[in-house]
Amino acid sequence: MVGDNLKHDNPTFPMAPGPVGGPAAWRGPEMAASDDWIYRLSDAEISELESAASTCEAAGLDTLSITKADFPLPAFGARLASLRQDLLHGRGFAYVRGLPVERYDMAMLARLYFGIGVHIGDPVAQNRNGHMVAHVIDIGTSPDDPKQRITQTPVELPFHSDSVDVVALMCRNSARSGGESSIVSAVSVHDEILKRRPDLLEVLYQPIHIDRRGEIPEGMDPWFQLPVFNWHEGLLSTFGPLRPYIDSAQRFDAVPNLTDLQLEALDLLDAVARDEDICLHLPFEKGDIQFLHNHLIMHGRTVYEDWLEAAKKRHLVRLWLSMPDGRPLPDQYRQRYVNIELGTRRGGIHVPGLKPVLPLQPETPAYH
Repeated sequence: MVGDNLKHDNPTFPMAPGPVGGPAAWRGPEMAASDDWIYRLSDAEISELESAASTCEAAGLDTLSITKADFPLPAFGARLASLRQDLLHGRGFAYVRGLPVERYDMAMLARLYFGIGVHIGDPVAQNRNGHMVAHVIDIGTSPDDPKQRITQTPVELPFHSDSVDVVALMCRNSARSGGESSIVSAVSVHDEILKRRPDLLEVLYQPIHIDRRGEIPEGMDPWFQLPVFNWHEGLLSTFGPLRPYIDSAQRFDAVPNLTDLQLEALDLLDAVARDEDICLHLPFEKGDIQFLHNHLIMHGRTVYEDWLEAAKKRHLVRLWLSMPDGRPLPDQYRQRYVNIELGTRRGGIHVPGLKPVLPLQPETPAYH
């Protein structure tokens, strides 16, 4: 059991010896000048996906029990294997475009999407209700409610990373206006901060308190501590927390006030991530699937105006995927991931009594 036994009162964590660079240190304008990172599905590959999903349905397989072996993709599977390597060891993100989502009801779409997902990694629970497939859609909750996530509202999402190795986002419907996805290389952000303010980069290598928003593993506090940048076994891994979750952690008496240096460092982190010479803006098109390696990429979203008709509302469907052959993570990640061992399902949400479920419609995660 990992309780609140990882104390960081006077932490000293290693820093990268200099600029990290490498294939994941891309910049937005260079990516925008090319589309070789977008893979467009062919008609034959779509038929292959539909056949695999229909075979699983005919066999009576529950969607959450589908494995890679249950979902053979002789042609598209090879492309997914290549995409997977690029996620882990290359630029850290990829796009699949052209899935005809309007053809399918939600049960079929979830089955098909889950089948794609298991070719990349192992799905894990994304919230306290055990949702293995999550709906990113405005459900009317307040963005100021510290008991709820702000992803299910239309407000801007600051740059952040999710609590798992890889996140996949599939676009079922786009917004009436806004809701643009933005992604940034965390390696490029790190190296730019090193160039501008190495003193503030050092601050970002120290743990900061982050609100769990009610998703509390057994024996742990309602917050956790984790640095933004982590150097471990020669690799830079980033945990970009949502700034509102840092701010709401201040509601707990035991959490120390943010220092002036921490505030300055977090402001610089956000400013560099938003820099037009660094970030990449990506309008979501219906049928897009975005894959992001959370240790290498931070992502955000612009505010959006939605459609009045419920059937047209902006709707993304999310998978969180653990990579059994992913990178080693430093011990401080246990504060959030609980389990960090390679070869296992790591990351996701861990709360007492959690049972994996597949909601076919958006739900408000119950607060316990």
